[in-house]
Amino acid sequence: MKKLLFTLFTALSFLIISCSSDESSGGIVGGGTDPIKLSNKNISFSSDAHSVTITSQSKWWRVSDLRINDERFGFNSEIAAQQSFILKYNEFQIERKDGTTIIISINKNTTNQDRTLVVTLQEGNYYDYINIKQSK
Repeated sequence: MKKLLFTLFTALSFLIISCSSDESSGGIVGGGTDPIKLSNKNISFSSDAHSVTITSQSKWWRVSDLRINDERFGFNSEIAAQQSFILKYNEFQIERKDGTTIIISINKNTTNQDRTLVVTLQEGNYYDYINIKQSK
């Protein structure tokens, strides 16, 4: 009975330790370093139309999610994994050039609220986010 309790305690301890999160590991499942290495992740704009160019050190990421204020925008995941593409929407446009350059354009904010565009990038088990806040 003691051996069974010891085995259960050991297994439970291992499970708790292996599932704990570490803030220093960034967005990668299981720890590790940032393989994408974005030049800029947080951008603030006035309500006017703007664009920003962001570079990455890796070519192996793909767009995995697009949202404005939690409203999700659909896209073809095969296109979003290519080295060059353009995704156009009424409110914004995402362009990827040569695998490492991302140009994000956002139209004038005519709503009565601030809005946040979140572009989620994925490389393997690593997720990174570009957050663009636009004033009302």
